[in-house]
Amino acid sequence: MPMKDTIAAIRKEAGITQEEMARRLYVTRQAVSRWETGETAPGIDMVKLICVTFGVPLERFFDMPMSYYCQCCSMPIPEDELHGTEADGSKSADYCKYCYDHGDFTAKGMTMDEFIEATAPMEAKALGVSLDEAVSLMATLLPHLKRWREVGENEERYGAEVRAAYGDEVVDAANEKYVAMGEAAHLQADELELAIKEQLRRAVEAGDVEGPEARKLVAMHGHWLRMYWPDGMYTPEAHKGLADGYLADERFRAYYDAVAPGATQFLRNAIHACA
Repeated sequence: MPMKDTIAAIRKEAGITQEEMARRLYVTRQAVSRWETGETAPGIDMVKLICVTFGVPLERFFDMPMSYYCQCCSMPIPEDELHGTEADGSKSADYCKYCYDHGDFTAKGMTMDEFIEATAPMEAKALGVSLDEAVSLMATLLPHLKRWREVGENEERYGAEVRAAYGDEVVDAANEKYVAMGEAAHLQADELELAIKEQLRRAVEAGDVEGPEARKLVAMHGHWLRMYWPDGMYTPEAHKGLADGYLADERFRAYYDAVAPGATQFLRNAIHACA
């Protein structure tokens, strides 16, 4: 749907006049009228304000769904030759060739803000917009894209307490490592997480926090942590400290106790015994 029609539809869905829409957006009625006729178009910052004010997703302003855009840099990837490749050489469904090659990201060791700063000039040129507009667009879109979304969600959910416990430098390094992981590494980590839960169930059934099932569980859990933690951060003491944190946090208790009653306590005790 063209932007002019999208704006008109949003206004009508809200049941308001052009005058009322203009008042809420701090613009003139004539500006809203020109948007709806297609004579002019709002800039990206105004589009963001429309989305926030009327509670609509940003992707509504695009002619294609978000899957049409690279899930790393937000560039449109309508043609197969623009898609990156997975480790097996197949085309990536999510990422462009500039961001992703043979199952790995081409830009690593960057925060989202650093990535925007580095790539916004190319995006501005490709889209025919100013550098400021490209930066604003990317800052709006990237938190919703696959590569960056989970880091943002985790930061919102756990960021304050984790930074208080480990410091900004460690958390930033962990986030950078996470966003640098390719699809294959993410899949491997997800599969290992599921295997850990199954091994936890077996170890709890065995009932011995120092037995072979528990030792295998702790080794698997330690390997999983190393996949996410910054290089050099893992130590047995850090592992034990995290286990204590699991037991003290009802969110983690709920996660592990769903495997078996008392599983969080067992995991904590096994890590203290075997790490």
